[in-house]
Amino acid sequence: MERNRAYYQKFPEDVEAVHSLAIHINSKGGLSLPSGGTLTVRMFLTLGINFGFHGGLDFVHQLIHHQFSFVTRATLQAVDDAISKDNNIIYAILHEPIYCQGQASNWAAEKVGKGIHEFRWLTGEPPCPNAVTEEPLFFSGEMIYPFMFQTSPELEKISPVAHHLAEYSDWPDVYDEWQLARNEVPLYAASYVDDMYVDFGLAQETARMVKGCKQFITNTMYHDAVRSQTDQMMVELFKLRDDSID
Repeated sequence: MERNRAYYQKFPEDVEAVHSLAIHINSKGGLSLPSGGTLTVRMFLTLGINFGFHGGLDFVHQLIHHQFSFVTRATLQAVDDAISKDNNIIYAILHEPIYCQGQASNWAAEKVGKGIHEFRWLTGEPPCPNAVTEEPLFFSGEMIYPFMFQTSPELEKISPVAHHLAEYSDWPDVYDEWQLARNEVPLYAASYVDDMYVDFGLAQETARMVKGCKQFITNTMYHDAVRSQTDQMMVELFKLRDDSID
């Protein structure tokens, strides 16, 4: 939600633009994507997965801006590339289960989201289908929803598997905490205070489990810094390696 507010604060004109695109998509009953999938309003609003990257707000804004109130194959291809999970099947089906131990995920993100006013579009009702309002439409973040397995040609094939994994509860412990507390392998990690994808508090809890974990903690970088700011990041990590703690 914080990144949505940052997005609309930076690009206030996109409040109307996003509404207009949602209305257009809804009026057509969805738009056919080059990959063979369907761009529904709900799929369109998953573009927020990009908000946690360096330049992510600008990236989504450019996608919205390039529509110019109409949609072309080129702009659909860009949106398709930004939201498709067809080439990341394992990511799609295991995104929630990898965090579970002794319980089922039961599509947790969707269940929680439906109870939040800003994400009421997860219920399946098109948000503001006939008129532009001053209330912005919020994008979702790094979430996987069951409706994704109905709008993607590749994910449709494994929809039964995805639902089975969502209902499966016999997962083992995620971590061997006993072993982590006795770790002897040097570990240098980066933690981002404003990481949209990994809760900073939970990251600190995990780091404290591991003996000898040294962290570079920053509020000036985002989740993809190891890729987008590699040189600066590696300098900081090597500093951790070369430093000694009294």
